[in-house]
Amino acid sequence: MSSQSGQSGRADRAHTRRPVVVGVDGSRGSSSAIRYAVQEARRLGTALRLVHVVPDYVAMTPMMPMYPSDSLTETGVTVLGRAEREAAVLAPDLVITSVLRHGSRAAELAAGAADAELLVVGRDDRSFLEHLVVGNTACGVAGRASVPVVVVPPGWDSPVEHGRVLVGVKSTEHATELLADAFETAAERGDGVAVLHAWKLPGGYDDIIESRLAAEEWSGRARHQMEELVAPLRERFPDVDVELRVVHDHPAHALVTASDKADQLVLVRRAHGLPMTVHLGGTARAVLRSTHCPVRILPPNHLLQDDEVSERPVPANA
Repeated sequence: MSSQSGQSGRADRAHTRRPVVVGVDGSRGSSSAIRYAVQEARRLGTALRLVHVVPDYVAMTPMMPMYPSDSLTETGVTVLGRAEREAAVLAPDLVITSVLRHGSRAAELAAGAADAELLVVGRDDRSFLEHLVVGNTACGVAGRASVPVVVVPPGWDSPVEHGRVLVGVKSTEHATELLADAFETAAERGDGVAVLHAWKLPGGYDDIIESRLAAEEWSGRARHQMEELVAPLRERFPDVDVELRVVHDHPAHALVTASDKADQLVLVRRAHGLPMTVHLGGTARAVLRSTHCPVRILPPNHLLQDDEVSERPVPANA
């Protein structure tokens, strides 16, 4: 009787918050995503929803260019069932549901998480050529979802290793809200925050800056502006250790390198292409392909606009 009462209480609490949704496909990256999603659902005290998308068709050969999705549904049910069992073993205490959808993987995963607290997907480590043919689901989801998306690299298995949340700041646009999300995440986890700004100008311009204006002076100006951005958050989160890093490097390379010593990297998705806000920028795509830790991508509509935040780039803009 007490056991049933406890299960009922957990179910009631789980339904008071939006669920954590995880996309599953039976891959190694999918297993890492399930582990991460279980951790987040427990931390937030909410339910876990597994979503598998059966594609409308699968590209085969010139003799059989399309394979109908009806023939793939049975396989999809099997994949989803295995994921359910995997999640149940990891978290018998969680309320776990599953959903089978049909269509474009990226679009359907984003739609299936429209009411979620968070959408978690595993990173797809297929070759660049395969991505050109069948697309990159992780980038597609992160580029269109209306909720935060966390992309988990294959083999991720540890909730905390380095005690550091890494946040990449390109300019002052959305910086206040982006930093606030990183500080809140770090405070909840008991981690510190590393704020990274990387800059490198194209071609000969970078050589001129280094030789005539001194890279140290240029970086110092950027550091000063970053200090102003984080000052209110230092007061709001006094127990969060803060490290500011300004490096002379390509942003993607700097972030991937720094991610080796971070538990999570936080970035914001800006409006790129047409229609707006449905594409990731080149830096974010490069980071997602190679990062060593989970990457949290915030959609523009997740960040409240602040009239006091200017659109001026950081002096040493990446």
